[in-house]
Amino acid sequence: MNEQVYRESLTFNYTIKTTLHRQHFNPPIWKDCHFHDFEISLELQAVRHPEDLYGLDMVEMENQLQVWAKQLPEIVNDHPLCPHGTTEEMCLYFSRIPVDSHIQIMRVSVSETPNRVTTLEVYKP
Repeated sequence: MNEQVYRESLTFNYTIKTTLHRQHFNPPIWKDCHFHDFEISLELQAVRHPEDLYGLDMVEMENQLQVWAKQLPEIVNDHPLCPHGTTEEMCLYFSRIPVDSHIQIMRVSVSETPNRVTTLEVYKP
């Protein structure tokens, strides 16, 4: 039953998301801490070779994203990589998640609300 239907290497794109309830502030504009349900999204690309079951273990990647999200303190600004609490800094933080060599993080997006999304293009061929 290990026989694959497609006998060629194929490139697949994946999107993994999680939500994080945290406070932040953006000095000097926003000096008061306030809560958001930040949505974090990773867009990844991986090659699935004929001998592979899949290119990316999405459950494992989702768990890793959640671990990194939970490592951010209650006030995002208290993390050394996010001192200004911006979504730009948060994108850079999540772009550092380690992945296997056959996987590329293509984009990282962080949104405070569905209407405001910050996206970092990580991988440019």
